[in-house]
Parts: sequence; structure tokens; C-alpha cells
Amino acid sequence: MRTLGYVFRRVVLARTSTDPSGYGANHTVVEALLDRAKVSGWTRATTVDGGGQSRSNQRMLANALEEHGADLLHITSQHDAHMVPKKGAVVPIVVSVHNLYDHRPRAIDAGDVPVPLGDRFPPSAKARLLASCREGMARANLLLCASERTLNEAREMFPETRCVLVRDSVDEEFWDPNRNPRPRRMLGESGDEKKCLLVSVGEKDPRWRAQFVNEVFSLVPEEVREDLLLFRIGAGRIDWEQVAAAFQHAEAVLYPGVSVGFRCPPLEAMASGCPVLASDLPMHDEVLPPRCLLPATDSDHWVSAIVEIHSKWMRAGGVPRYVDDELLSMAKESFGRSAHGETLSGAYDIACAK
Repeated sequence: MRTLGYVFRRVVLARTSTDPSGYGANHTVVEALLDRAKVSGWTRATTVDGGGQSRSNQRMLANALEEHGADLLHITSQHDAHMVPKKGAVVPIVVSVHNLYDHRPRAIDAGDVPVPLGDRFPPSAKARLLASCREGMARANLLLCASERTLNEAREMFPETRCVLVRDSVDEEFWDPNRNPRPRRMLGESGDEKKCLLVSVGEKDPRWRAQFVNEVFSLVPEEVREDLLLFRIGAGRIDWEQVAAAFQHAEAVLYPGVSVGFRCPPLEAMASGCPVLASDLPMHDEVLPPRCLLPATDSDHWVSAIVEIHSKWMRAGGVPRYVDDELLSMAKESFGRSAHGETLSGAYDIACAK
């Protein structure tokens, strides 16, 4: 494709599942970045939706690369790394790797609860798939790692494969409290403006550490607690418009858990201009400013932080806080879609460098 004399290089995206949740959510983001010209110098030629048969996938990929004159193949999920051609490919191949917990299962000690990450005893079919994906990642030209932890682990596991850091991003336009504001009444009973609104994320999954939130609230002085209104965002069917309203109007988002999925609630809260109190657990210590981090298991620190939030709310006369411009700017500039696109462009260029 030529625009004003500029030649765009073409990338073929590939996946085996069209499920937009989990790791599959990365595909939707990458596709949109390419289609909206946010990946400088690159455009999407096509998307190959493969199936379970490896030979069929190989033929589909080869045909797509040849038909569209592609310069690069991007497999957008580590769970589809088995699609990496077993014989020499005609173009460089990159694979997005969110984390390697399934390949190196572990438990993070959060103090009050061990947070299991990865499946220690996967069923035989999943074990075979994981083995095939490891082989595929080893064959790839470049692994795009979503965190520094993943980057370091990938370099250990695949010493012959180049690896670079390409972080996930947040949709800053969706969360923006100035350009896309939501009314507090969307929160229903939790929209009471006479209360100091706090938000927590997650329910039963150990990674959310909801029990720690309960413990902290039980320790908050009663005269403070009676002014607080805690809005809990569940892990089931989620109304994202309501979540945006909660983040935009809360005095703070409390997140003592671990961010290991595709979405990172603290970053989404920042993109909503909302103050954040998060644990110093993965991956927050990589992306959040120090003022947002609290010791994961020290309930006294969390209680003190909540009391201080309440004090500021009282001093302001119980009126809604201002947008936290520092956090909003950081979310946009460092973790917005445009930043993601530029980082992705640089990674593609590295993959194609001779």
C-alpha cells in the first residue's frame, strides 16, 4: 500500500481462536492498532484464523503470506505459538508472550494467601499443546514480552530467540474522564454522592485478594467507615460502562491483588484519572508510580491510606475529587494505544533487521 509516496510494510496476523477474552484479547488490540495506522510504517495485510490441524494451518499461513506479499507474520497469542512454521519461513515471525506461568507454574506468596499461577498438573492434551507452543516460541525470530519478568524468563527459556519488551496498553479514549465522562448515577445505590466512594476489583479468585480488602475495612475506625461506600466490581459478567463510571467517580481504587491477566485494573483506573492504592506485587512494581504502591500484607498501611483519603474528602467538604492529571497523563503517554503502537512498530523493525 502506498500513501503520499510512503511504503507501508505488511504484516499477517494469525491465531487459532476468535475468543476475545483472556490472551485472545491481545489480538483485537493489535488488529485495531494496525488498522488505525498507529503502528508506524506497518499495515495489516490480513488475519489468518487457523484451526486445530497443524498441516492445515501451515498451508493457510503460507498462502496468506504469498498472496499478500507480507513482510512479517505475527502470532498474537503464546497459546498459538504452535503455528510457527516448522520449516524455514519466508518472512520473520514474532509471537506475543503475555506470561510464562503455564510453562513455569508457581505460587506467589501474598502473605495472607498463596496465589497460584499456572497449571502444575495440566491434562495430557494441554500438556502436549504447551510443549508444541514452547517449540514454536523457540523457532520464532522474536518474542514480544508483555512485562520485564516475562522478558527475563523468555530469555532464559529461549536463549536462541530474540526477545523485546512490548507492554499491554489501555484504551485511554474509553476511560478518559474528560472526553468520555459517565454520570455517577450509573452506579445505582452506590451513586450516593454523600458517601466517600472507594472501588475494589475481584471476588473469589485468590489473585484478587478480596479477603484482604475485607480485613482492611474491618480495621478502619468506625467513624470513618460509616462515611465510606465500597463498590465491588465482580469477576463475572462485567458492565464496562459501569466500571468506567466507578473509576471516574471513586476517591480511590483499592487493588491488593496480582495483575497477571490481559487487563490491569490499576492502569485502567489511572486512565480514568483515579488515584490508586495497589499492592507491590507483580506487575504493579513495573508500571505504577511509587505513591500508588503499598506493602501487600501490611494492613496498617492500607488502613492509614484509606483514613487519609477520607480526611481529604472531608476537608474538601465531601465534594468529588479533581481528576488526577499526573496519573491520567502517565497512563496516556506510557500505556495508551499510541504508545503501544510505536513500541510495536519498533519491535517489527527489529524482527526484520538483517
